[in-house]
Amino acid sequence: MAAKKIKTLLVDDHKIVRDGIHSILLADKKIDVVGEANDGVEALEIIKRKAGKIDVVVMDINMPGLNGVDATEIIKKLYPKVKVLGLTMHSEHSYIINMIEAGAMGYILKDSGGQKLIEAVKTIAEGKNYYCGEVSSTLVNGVVKKEGFAGDRFGLSHRQIQILQFVSEGLSNDDISTKTRLSKRTVETHRRNIMKKMGVKNAAEMIAVAINEGVL
Repeated sequence: MAAKKIKTLLVDDHKIVRDGIHSILLADKKIDVVGEANDGVEALEIIKRKAGKIDVVVMDINMPGLNGVDATEIIKKLYPKVKVLGLTMHSEHSYIINMIEAGAMGYILKDSGGQKLIEAVKTIAEGKNYYCGEVSSTLVNGVVKKEGFAGDRFGLSHRQIQILQFVSEGLSNDDISTKTRLSKRTVETHRRNIMKKMGVKNAAEMIAVAINEGVL
């Protein structure tokens, strides 16, 4: 039996951009582009029409009508199983944070290259977060630090802050285990404890709260 393909919806108000993304994704046998939308409204209509048949939405941010941030928030409320990847030219901190808070599981810049885009789609389809290198750097370096050790607000240890930063960079538990020389089980325990202390349910919320509160 053939492996299940990742059913993907492309959302961008420029057809030439959609055509390019379409060609890149179809070059991978594990990805299938099942629809294209010109804006957020059309994207929601397609998702509703193809109920349960879309895994990943590749979402631009600046579009006429319903923009990418608002569309992402609606998608996550109405169709929580659908995963959203922000694909845009904007690397500014505010754009990234807005998409993460809206529910996007990944954020990649349009100049990242085709292979990175394919990697991003596959990664979030597996339920993992994906942030390209420049975005990870922006998340960490663009934070305005607050006075004192921000981790104290949540009672996070320095080790937990370290792991939280690695998560924000898109590293897997295996990668973090290698970098910290901790067992994978210990890393998983730290992540659960971090989310419990911060009162969040998933990695995307954890990163958004950490950035907004100046933890990172």
